[in-house]
Amino acid sequence: MIRILINVWYPVEKSDAVGKKFLEVEKVFPFPPVIKPAIPWETWATKSGLKGSGIFEAKEEHFEKAIDYFVRRLTMYAEAIEGYRFEIAASVTSEKGRNLIGKNLSEFLLPE
Repeated sequence: MIRILINVWYPVEKSDAVGKKFLEVEKVFPFPPVIKPAIPWETWATKSGLKGSGIFEAKEEHFEKAIDYFVRRLTMYAEAIEGYRFEIAASVTSEKGRNLIGKNLSEFLLPE
């Protein structure tokens, strides 16, 4: 299994917009069964706003599909909500995870 860390940041005043976007995205882009939460999603208060974070697992053979999924899903938020940013990281203990080092995440998008 490969662990994938997701971090997102957004301004406090955008929290309602993020909640609404979550409901919208869930309807059209739900989690695929190949991705499982390892550590539940939490939202944290920080000096610069809110930070959401969670760790997910996928089998090594589903790594590319999982990264593709997260890039597409989180881009939906970033394009719709001013100040929303995200980071996707994978465990360095995995050879596939190390593939993310120095790469633009768009390189991991699978053809539709």
